[in-house]
Amino acid sequence: MGLIERKVNMPIQSITSKIISTLGNKESLIPIMLKDGVDSASLTYKSYKEGGIVEGKDRAIDEFGTQAIWIGGIPFFKKIIDKTAYKSLKINPGVDVRIIADKEYSQWAKENAQGLMSNSKTQSVKQAITDCLADGGEKAKKLFKGKIIAATAMTLGVYFLLTKLKQKNTKNTVIKNMQKEVYTKNKEIKLNNNNEVFNDIEKAQLKQTKPSFKGISKNITEAIMFNPVHNMKIIDAGITTERLACSRNKTEFAEHAIKEGSFLFFLYGFGNLIEKGINKFAGKTLKKPIDLSINVLMDDSFAKSLKDKKISSDAAMFDKMKTLTEKLNFIKNNPDNSLVQAAKKSKIVATVKTGAKKGAVDTSKYIDMKEMAALSENLKNISNKYNSSKESITNFLNKTKALKVASVMANIGISCLFLGYLIPKAVYKYRELKLGSTKFHVEEDIKKGKNK
Repeated sequence: MGLIERKVNMPIQSITSKIISTLGNKESLIPIMLKDGVDSASLTYKSYKEGGIVEGKDRAIDEFGTQAIWIGGIPFFKKIIDKTAYKSLKINPGVDVRIIADKEYSQWAKENAQGLMSNSKTQSVKQAITDCLADGGEKAKKLFKGKIIAATAMTLGVYFLLTKLKQKNTKNTVIKNMQKEVYTKNKEIKLNNNNEVFNDIEKAQLKQTKPSFKGISKNITEAIMFNPVHNMKIIDAGITTERLACSRNKTEFAEHAIKEGSFLFFLYGFGNLIEKGINKFAGKTLKKPIDLSINVLMDDSFAKSLKDKKISSDAAMFDKMKTLTEKLNFIKNNPDNSLVQAAKKSKIVATVKTGAKKGAVDTSKYIDMKEMAALSENLKNISNKYNSSKESITNFLNKTKALKVASVMANIGISCLFLGYLIPKAVYKYRELKLGSTKFHVEEDIKKGKNK
């Protein structure tokens, strides 16, 4: 019976681990996509309910069209650049440019390279790194920066085009509906009046200024280079700027300001505050540190190392390493070390996926030593808490894992509550207080021939 239970529990544990590790990963786009999907669906529904069919359609195009561009735009344009600019310059985009930027790191990576590149069936890791270093790495670094900037700019350009097409579609829909209403009432309508409506709106739209993205600091630029979530923040800032700049009247501007400001806070800042609060409570009050990845907490080898009280000593071995080369060699040469195993489980250290060297350190991928140091501290912390708990390893880890799951789900759940219910309610409550009605004011302005 015990064997059967273990066989059933293993895949369940694996699935749980994968879900929680994905939803709790601060560099993953999945939790952001989930929160944004809830926000888009609820706002679209609220638009149909409160503003009518025209606004519902206008909102659906904006929200879901934006979501498609937001999620797929940067990866799509990056792929095009990889297939064109990178290929023509014979640079493999799979080599992390942070390795190339550091002379000591790049030398180590080249000397210890093994296997084939993950994105190539023929090119070796060593050859890929060597090609990147041919001119001191300058070409690879400039190419990477150019790729990020170009992909971000083109994504924002596509969104700007979507906004213009959406507004034109809404305007045409309102005019056609007006013509149908007039026809059914058997009234005359002058074509030049329609033309004036069109012209007024077009003039108002042409006067709107395009958003400016000058003056982005070096720190922000570097931050978005290597983290897809930070890259998304730049896209969101650009989308927010464009929405405000392209608002069709003052009420829509205010609604965008309420929605976008709240959206950005609850999407990025609020969830992190919730998670930090729960982590602090779990660690200090309940004596169950949950800073580690769920993949580490659910790993059998981690449980064994924790029980055998070898985690602190394993982490201390790494802490003694002084130079970057010493630290990199330690990670490469000590696959059974608890810290190294946890780093691989946490995705801090990338590994070779196939072939004879499967599981070995992939030297084409960057290892952040600040993250390694933080992981070392977290491992020593949980080891100390376990040693002083006097609980069995099973009870201690089960409670810790449950708190970790609760932390991640609370982040997602509470954020979705605000994004899916409170923000849409706030937007339409503002409209009702401002205009005395939740009708689609843009539609009303078009009917009256008003512009901004």
